[in-house]
Amino acid sequence: VCGILLTALPLPVPEIVRVYSDGNDIHDFGVWKMNVEWRDNFPVGNKPEPVTYDVEIFHTEQMRLVHKETIEDPMGTHRWSWTSPLPLQCTSHSVRLRTRHQSHTSEWTPLYTLKGKDIDDSSESNIYPQDYVARVGEGIVFCCILKKQSHAGFSPPPFTIQISNRTYITEPVRHDDVSSVSGFDILCDYTGATYFIGYAPDDQNLTCETRDLNSVECHWIPGKTGKSRMFNVQYKVNGRYTELFDRCVLDDSVDKGVMNWTLIAKNSLGEKMISDVADPKHRVRLKAPTITSAVLVHARNATLEWQWGEKFCTFLIKETFNGSGLKSLVLTDLQPFTGYSARVRCGSYEHFYKWGDWSNLNTFSTKEDIPEAVDVWMQILNGHTYVVWKSLTVNQSHGIITGYELLLGSATDVTKEHISKATNEHCHKVSAKRAEGDYFISMSAKNSAGISPPSKITIPNLQSDGGIITDTIIGHNDSFSISWDPRPISSCGYVVDWFPTYSTEQCDIKWMKIPSGVSDATLHSDFENGVKYTLSVYACTSGAPQLLQRREGYVKELVPSGRVRSLKAKQYGMNVELSWEDMIEEEKKGFLLGYITLIVGPSVRMHALSNLHPGYYTFTVKAFTSVGQGPGSDITLSVDQQGMFAKFLPFYSAYFFTVCIGLLHRVQSSNKRHFIEDESGITMICVTVKITLLNTAVYTWVLSVLTAFSYICLCHYHHRPLLWHERMVWNLF
Repeated sequence: VCGILLTALPLPVPEIVRVYSDGNDIHDFGVWKMNVEWRDNFPVGNKPEPVTYDVEIFHTEQMRLVHKETIEDPMGTHRWSWTSPLPLQCTSHSVRLRTRHQSHTSEWTPLYTLKGKDIDDSSESNIYPQDYVARVGEGIVFCCILKKQSHAGFSPPPFTIQISNRTYITEPVRHDDVSSVSGFDILCDYTGATYFIGYAPDDQNLTCETRDLNSVECHWIPGKTGKSRMFNVQYKVNGRYTELFDRCVLDDSVDKGVMNWTLIAKNSLGEKMISDVADPKHRVRLKAPTITSAVLVHARNATLEWQWGEKFCTFLIKETFNGSGLKSLVLTDLQPFTGYSARVRCGSYEHFYKWGDWSNLNTFSTKEDIPEAVDVWMQILNGHTYVVWKSLTVNQSHGIITGYELLLGSATDVTKEHISKATNEHCHKVSAKRAEGDYFISMSAKNSAGISPPSKITIPNLQSDGGIITDTIIGHNDSFSISWDPRPISSCGYVVDWFPTYSTEQCDIKWMKIPSGVSDATLHSDFENGVKYTLSVYACTSGAPQLLQRREGYVKELVPSGRVRSLKAKQYGMNVELSWEDMIEEEKKGFLLGYITLIVGPSVRMHALSNLHPGYYTFTVKAFTSVGQGPGSDITLSVDQQGMFAKFLPFYSAYFFTVCIGLLHRVQSSNKRHFIEDESGITMICVTVKITLLNTAVYTWVLSVLTAFSYICLCHYHHRPLLWHERMVWNLF
């Protein structure tokens, strides 16, 4: 029986050979990368697998652990690099290693120190890094190394963290935008540093195509950069540098088939590489041709020619014209007497990819053509007939209108009357003879190209309204809506015309022509509020137009602007009668609903007010519409009973004395006896009354006495006693 005892040997301690900073910092701006080289000291052939290494890095003076990591060394180079978050000059860094195999580790190596600038005998303070470039949003840690003479307790913002006796650092400094050309500055103990913020290259969308069928042009979308020159980007396409920042022209043949292009963009913050693959013949975007001139220009077409400086190919022009080597075309359906600007671009017809660039603009004008037919109508105003016509628009005139020609005649009259009108005339008064009806008028416009087709209208006999009753119409939303019953006689549609009802200006009329089959229209025009308009509907027939409907109304009513005229007041006893004349039609501004004294109708021109009390009265009369009242007309009158008595006293006096004379059959008189006795023996007392009227109340009393006395006399004369209510009336006196 044999027993075997195995004892694991300790792992050998690695040996650090060299620690050094990476980079040739000749300007002492700052370095960040520490390189470590070592040996593992395993006996030859006895190295276990796998072997890893634990690494720890300290800030030497405070022996503060700032980094630890377990690294692999698969190639056995025994070399490792570490990038510090702050420049290595800021303070001394110490590093140590140990070997690790599974759960076993070796002893640590002795510390190996990379000295910093904080142990130098410098008479000046220093800041690291200097002239540093960083990306937007990147955190930068700065350190300030104080000179030996600086006092203890130094901590000016932003250097608030002490990592050695003489070194202070900042929290990471970040900027969300690029720096100016001069960069940002940071200060510490009367010294400072400048740093710059920008972007690494981020160019996009590399696209290569041919513009002339001879070469390849590659273009891309540039990324953001900084403002400083140190952020300038260098570009290479397939290994060839270009000074342009967004394109590069390569003198490559386009007949090689599918090609590959690679763009490398690089600046101090990084590098970007993008690629594109295509067949240049499938990527044709042609340069702009040159239009030479527009030749053979007519009223409605023109021929356009151009040149293209490259070799012939198949073009596609404006999606309409195509052909190999196409260099001209005819533009049709143009408007006469119109200015045009034309330009041309080309595209590959075989493998259409994109349109090419537009050519230069070429401007030309088409020639004149005969005008279109004139829109003609007529108006009956104050017993006269007028022919009116509209001006032709630019698109209708086809040139400069030089005048109008009118031809007047009838079917029974072989003679025709020719009349010429200037361009600024749009109205002609028809003679009384020709306005009787059965006469036609033919109207044409003319320009340098010729005369328009004639427009003909037959003059109707409109001296009467043909029994058409004028109705009212109410506007809405600054317009009138009108409808009518279709008529079989309307062979060519309808005409709706309108004009201010009380306008005295001849030819102040507008019209709209409505096609057959339509029996309504909404009129939008420059209607004025408070102005009455007359609207008429005519049937267009083979002969004269026939009036179908006439209406008057306001697009919007207003309050009256005028006053009633000739306001008068007459007194009848204790009653007053007001009378007036109507206001001017243009001042009504709407349909009158009545007048305001007491409310009376719009056709009333007289109004009586009864049972007034004596005194002074001011009477006001106002016209009103649905919108409100207009201004008033005033009259002042004194109402009293004296005026009433003066008016009726002759009547009562005559009545009284007539009765007395009829009753007296025999009169005997003396200076002392005032009794009268008739044949029947009835005695009547005749009293002579002399009254001095002092006020208006007396008039009423006197009239009452005379009336009652006359009545008593009549009763005695007819041998009739006073009735009870008559005696009561008498007793009141």
